[in-house]
Amino acid sequence: MRFAIIGQSAEAVVLVDSVRAATVHQIGPCCVAGSLAAAMTDRRIAFSLVGSPEEAIVDVGVDVVVVAEADVDISTSLARQASQADCHVIVIPPDDVSTAYSFELHLLLDESQFGIIPLTGHWYVEPGAAEGCQLGENIQQLSMELPLTDDAAELQRWQLRAVDALCGCGFEYTRITALDVPGADGGLLSRSVTLAASDASDVSVPPGILTFRKGSPQHVFTSSSRDSEPGTVSDAQLLVTRTNGEERSIVTALPDPAGSIFRPEDGALAIRLVEHLGDRDECQRHMEQFSNTLEMTAGLQKSLRRRRTVDVYFDGISERSAFKTQMTAIGCGVLTYVIFGMVGFLIMAKLTDLPPLMLQIARIVWIAPVVLFLLAQFLLPLARERRRSD
Repeated sequence: MRFAIIGQSAEAVVLVDSVRAATVHQIGPCCVAGSLAAAMTDRRIAFSLVGSPEEAIVDVGVDVVVVAEADVDISTSLARQASQADCHVIVIPPDDVSTAYSFELHLLLDESQFGIIPLTGHWYVEPGAAEGCQLGENIQQLSMELPLTDDAAELQRWQLRAVDALCGCGFEYTRITALDVPGADGGLLSRSVTLAASDASDVSVPPGILTFRKGSPQHVFTSSSRDSEPGTVSDAQLLVTRTNGEERSIVTALPDPAGSIFRPEDGALAIRLVEHLGDRDECQRHMEQFSNTLEMTAGLQKSLRRRRTVDVYFDGISERSAFKTQMTAIGCGVLTYVIFGMVGFLIMAKLTDLPPLMLQIARIVWIAPVVLFLLAQFLLPLARERRRSD
């Protein structure tokens, strides 16, 4: 397949490098800039540059479009254009990603005959290793120790990838606890994040523990940059601990895939992605996993603010559920308007001597929002439910 690359996020260089290593795929037209262009140049990746994203999308022979835009609106727009151009789409989540973004992508996936996959943390785990964790027996816990960065935005990206890596192991986590440990200077010394299942869960789920700590992690693969000093940023390993004390380390390219030294030379990442793009059920599964990860990450931030454990409920937002939520909020406003409007109309009619025509117009203005609100309820059958994988 031929890949078109669009955007500025350096994270996409991992996939581009994998495409170059895979003999069955090739790099097509690119509209790249910023850190992504610099990263591709540093890795000596040959590519042809085009003037606009649209030119890359409509280029003859392009099968897969990689969208690596940092802005949510632009990323959504380009993903829609690529999907409408009959191309598979791989998106790098923007910095300010939210469940609304995954909702838009899921709708695009439902409408399109081509695959859409967000490239998230579980793709940066050693192929096949994490996906089979839930099949193993007597697992006591999953853990990963990562370096702690002072950059809040970067730390948020690292958290998203790490949480997704644990959720991608196949366990249904619904409870999250986050705790910060401040240092003597008032700065952040460490952060621990624990993922678990609620007490009502019928299935035994081993906890997943993430530890962000100043200094070098205990379980590391190697320094994440060939040219950087040892111990600056390290590739963390996913540690699987069994009840009998046996431990298994799984190699990852986390927390910073673009700077990781773990670079398979066989193009495994690109090959796996293409295989999953051709399977709609797999695309749906990955999209649901992405939405759940965003819910868990939002729960992480809530846990930090409230300083307690937070239960996460996966609502599975769809057009229909969003419509019902909006209609409920609008209905409360309409009800308030009708009550105060009736009081105002009665006071005006009592204290003023208006002609009958003016009173009729006032009645219409008062009752019209109610009529429009009731008519809007007939739009509910047109709203779609989110399609789920079996």
